[in-house]
Amino acid sequence: MSFEFILGQDRPKQVLKKVLRNGHVPNAYLFYGQESIGKKFTAIEVAKALNCEVSGPVDGCDQCPSCLKIEKRTHPDFFMLEPEKSSPSSKEAILKIDAVRELQKKLVYLPYEGQTKVAIINNAERMNPQAANSFLKTLEEPPSQTLIILVASNPYQLLPTIVSRCQGIRFYPLPANAIGKIIAHHLTSETGGPQPEELELRSRRAMGQVARAMEEDLLEASQHREELIDLIGIVSFKRMDRVFLWTKTWSKQTDRIQLILSELMNLLRDAAVIKTNRTSSTLFNKDLTPQLESLAQQKSLAALLTMFEVVQNTKIALKSNANVQLSLENMLLNFCETT
Repeated sequence: MSFEFILGQDRPKQVLKKVLRNGHVPNAYLFYGQESIGKKFTAIEVAKALNCEVSGPVDGCDQCPSCLKIEKRTHPDFFMLEPEKSSPSSKEAILKIDAVRELQKKLVYLPYEGQTKVAIINNAERMNPQAANSFLKTLEEPPSQTLIILVASNPYQLLPTIVSRCQGIRFYPLPANAIGKIIAHHLTSETGGPQPEELELRSRRAMGQVARAMEEDLLEASQHREELIDLIGIVSFKRMDRVFLWTKTWSKQTDRIQLILSELMNLLRDAAVIKTNRTSSTLFNKDLTPQLESLAQQKSLAALLTMFEVVQNTKIALKSNANVQLSLENMLLNFCETT
């Protein structure tokens, strides 16, 4: 029953159900894919299935004491290890060796109450080198009656030796209909239910991620999108005042610049889609179809595609710590050359 709640991940679910039916569960899994697409949720459902007192080990029932304890993180054979910030001022949470060693001590013993000990390492790529090397020993000599599930959004940041000792299952961005069902359920329980227009907009703009769909400020996003459409339409060597004003404003918001550039790429992509006479059903920003159609009439397809590539290159440069204002100015100067 609990596997029914895993939406939009048919392939991973099919693989896991087959393994559970056959009883050939490996010592370690690596669930990988972009953030907020159900990897951690699925790992928890696997833990329920392996220890369910009613439907186990094929599925969980979400009603027996074992399933309820795992849901509440109180089961003595279920462990969840997640990164923590070393101090309030720390920029990023990490998994330290002390937490890994504490988990290793607990995995030595046989299951206390259930059939299988399950340890989930969420955001496993955030293990520091000491923690990763220590944890590798556990994977090399896995404890009996234990399943370890590593959850990672960036598996290439894990040690190759860790990856090679896990059976990998790739998770994919969620389709809009799956995201719609998930956020409808959450928002209904919290606010009484979203409007159909809001639900569709959130689902389309989520980029396959539940957290983005749930947390995005749609009013702020609408303001940014209109500003960007206006910028694309007006930018030219004759309006360098707008170029420098925009770059000066956004170069000060380094924590949000990647987000605004992704927004810019989506708008350029949608305008290019319209330019090629595709249907509006494929647009990320369907609610802005009239403005995008006007933009598509102003720009050639070649210009839109060139701008898209320029923004993409700018995002890459900024991830490599390039100067923000200079990068944005160079990006818009390239825009001017397409007009």
